[in-house]
Amino acid sequence: MPMSKTTKKKYLKALNRSLKKEAGKDFGSSFVFYPIGAKPKDATGVTASDAANPQELKVMETVQARVFAEFSSAAGAA
Repeated sequence: MPMSKTTKKKYLKALNRSLKKEAGKDFGSSFVFYPIGAKPKDATGVTASDAANPQELKVMETVQARVFAEFSSAAGAA
């Protein structure tokens, strides 16, 4: 089942909040909707805002996996 526009916004916000906690406020990249520049209703996923190096991408991948699991379990409980 696809995410609603509101759920997509909450998901993106949760990703960036978790990324900031884990990587620090000076982390060079953030999560944005994919395709880059897409509005929530048109987004098909998320990606890194800037060209991130492999180490940054690994941190982002870890954060995304954790937040996705939280969202999935919350959706299953609803």
